[in-house]
Amino acid sequence: MADAVVNFLLENLLQLVTNNVKLIAGVEKDFQNLLEEVRRLKAFLDDAAKYHSDSSLWKQLVRDIRITVHRAEDVIDKFLVQAKLHQEKNKVKRSFDVCHVRKVWDLAKDIKTIHQNVKEFRQNNQKAFQPKPMLDLPQRVTREPQDTLLEYKEVVGFDYEAEYVIKRLVEGSKDLEFVPIVGMAGIGKTTLARKVCSHSRISNIFSKKIWVYVGRSYELKGMLSKILKSFTERIEEFRYKDVNELAEVICEFMAKEGGRYLIVLDDVWAKELVVVDLVKRILQENNKGHRIMMTTRDEYVASYASEHPHRLKYLSDEESFQLLEKRAFGNERCPDELVELGKSIATKCSGLPLAVELSAGALRSRPNKNYWERIEKNVGLYLVIENDPTSCWEIVETSYNILPQEMKACFLYCFAFLQGYSIPAQKLIRLWIAEGLIKSSPTCTFEELAENYLEEFALRGLVTMSRDGDSIKEIGFHDVLYEFYKTEAIIESVFQELRLTPDQILPSIQDPDTSRRLCIESSVLRDFLSRKQLNAEHVRSFLCFSTTERQIELSLHDVKIISQAFPLIRVLEIQSVKIFLPMYLNQLFHLRYIAISGDFAELPASFGKFWNLQFLIVNTSTPEPTLKIKANIWNLSRLRHLKTNIPAELLPPPNPTVEGSCLQILSKVAPESCNKVVLAKAGNLKKLSIQGRLGAFLETNKDGFSTFQGLGRLEKLKLMNDVPYMSEALHLPPELFRFLRKLKKLTLSNTRFKWNEADRLGQLECLEVLKLKEDAFTGKSWKPEKGGFKQLQVLWIQKADLECWEASRDHFPRLKKLVLNCAKLENVPVELSHFLQ
Repeated sequence: MADAVVNFLLENLLQLVTNNVKLIAGVEKDFQNLLEEVRRLKAFLDDAAKYHSDSSLWKQLVRDIRITVHRAEDVIDKFLVQAKLHQEKNKVKRSFDVCHVRKVWDLAKDIKTIHQNVKEFRQNNQKAFQPKPMLDLPQRVTREPQDTLLEYKEVVGFDYEAEYVIKRLVEGSKDLEFVPIVGMAGIGKTTLARKVCSHSRISNIFSKKIWVYVGRSYELKGMLSKILKSFTERIEEFRYKDVNELAEVICEFMAKEGGRYLIVLDDVWAKELVVVDLVKRILQENNKGHRIMMTTRDEYVASYASEHPHRLKYLSDEESFQLLEKRAFGNERCPDELVELGKSIATKCSGLPLAVELSAGALRSRPNKNYWERIEKNVGLYLVIENDPTSCWEIVETSYNILPQEMKACFLYCFAFLQGYSIPAQKLIRLWIAEGLIKSSPTCTFEELAENYLEEFALRGLVTMSRDGDSIKEIGFHDVLYEFYKTEAIIESVFQELRLTPDQILPSIQDPDTSRRLCIESSVLRDFLSRKQLNAEHVRSFLCFSTTERQIELSLHDVKIISQAFPLIRVLEIQSVKIFLPMYLNQLFHLRYIAISGDFAELPASFGKFWNLQFLIVNTSTPEPTLKIKANIWNLSRLRHLKTNIPAELLPPPNPTVEGSCLQILSKVAPESCNKVVLAKAGNLKKLSIQGRLGAFLETNKDGFSTFQGLGRLEKLKLMNDVPYMSEALHLPPELFRFLRKLKKLTLSNTRFKWNEADRLGQLECLEVLKLKEDAFTGKSWKPEKGGFKQLQVLWIQKADLECWEASRDHFPRLKKLVLNCAKLENVPVELSHFLQ
């Protein structure tokens, strides 16, 4: 797993150097030599990633590469700060800077030393850099699992599940049907399949039941041979036949013997889906009522096989305790003094039967209260024992190991967030991009690629997910999975978690290899900052999260310490605490991501010097109606997202004729800052939120003019009008949205447009989500015209004075969700009522 993390470090180093060529004048040749060596290291890791090894030699090799990369990164980052300051100084006054020349010489010396070390490193490991990797070991042998402890035992909570699956298998049409059972590792898919297969109804209906374990390392010919064994013992005579010929032989046997067949495909991983297609071909459509039952962790595979896969549910807390009691005590009851501890242990298993089984195994024959208390405090740690055949480790590790190389570091990064914390998907995506975990792609943006990763994690059962329409809103983790993967992330130095030990001591952060990225809970942040001589220039990311809504306030001294202790930091996520005067962060030139909270009314001009800044997120509790941003964001060439919780007042572009910015999200911004000149500069915007007094803004959009003319890529738009209740209604300019041909989501609030103007929104050809918040439209009646809203899937109408709504399915042909909060509405249109939520 370590090679995935180191690989992204190498990519970051390459990008760091190539993006700052102009700042390394005087040492170009030395940098070029180092780059060549780094590229060789990266090529080696890319090639070696195709192979698997648990060798300690391999792990040490990867560790050495990581240390070397970190050293190079530190030297370059420190020099870039100096070079940038020198560049800024020369803009004001051109002069010969002896100090800067000396630092260039020092850098050249450091780079040559690192270059020599890398060369020696490669020479000392020559076998590793041969065309075939030195650790070209065979894949770990995948044994056919017996569903570990769950195999032949009666499992609590599966009676309904079994009845449902049996009904789907024995009833229905005579056509061939798939019944996929899908769920995460350890939830009991194989156990349920075996329970179903052993049921008398299945034995009575199906003349032959054929069980085939597929697994991750499946082999088509081997699978067909297993099926063939169900018909004949003389399979040797077919050993030289290929896959197609074996399939034909099996079809001939089935036709000859007749009857109805059930084939069970256990643990299907095959993303290319050839397994599903091959078995479909064997059980041809012949009105026999054949069935294929399949277990898989992969939602995509399950949905490919059937439109209605059976998603296995978690056990309830009560069912989990019943199972734990049965496994720990057999037919006896749990002693009264252990019941509460037993229920707590069962709850911490989060509904996973396998986790309950393993916990019960540890408790069996040991009815000692002190021992049970120890297990109760460490359920997750007990389940995560690496290389222990009785633990869940190998099962869950497999789900991670099959991820593509580029996704692994992204996945492990998720566990920097606190357990039980619902992770906002957009925050996670922003952090991934700022950390350099997302590779560039010629076909999609960083954000689109990151969303694809999240979708992939969900399909593989690695994360849970909530949505807002088609957009991913939040992700979460099963509690047991969290313990597994967080342990792995810490082992691989993806981040270091700073939390109090049992002795109430915070760990050291002085290891420049393992302490590059720090995660801390806000409750211990002050203790951490109060350390004497806190100096950690190797730290590149500082993430502070909170489990409560209450914000801890940091003093000016605390903010200064952060700036002084982490001078080379790239990611600063301290939104969970409250700071004063963000100007004290003005020397953090390497920042790519900053998220802060406070009660400040303006953002200082010094933020305009963060030349690498990609994400700027500000929450303020100031009583002022707007946040004045003194920094000229249009000079920040890499800025992608600007998010504020109150409307931001922006400075105008210093040179409107210069190429536009790469800004993709601007939320929220004051209407006064949304003139044609500003928005013309923001032609890459995908999300825009405007809040304030919209009257004057809308007035400028009359007579065919649209401020949004240059925003052809915009996908999400919010217009929120800040005016007193029952103020004068506004008018929706006919041409306002004419150029927004990619707009998918529109939210209006307090705009008080007339309902007879609403049909203008229906002309937005890509609109999927329309949220009409409080007083977005006014009037008693809405009679939409046919032909509009062709793509609309979600419609919200909240706190409107609407009394009569005459509409049908023809007006909203693709509607899936309807949310209404209209106290005066007499009736919901009949044809739309079943979409009501």
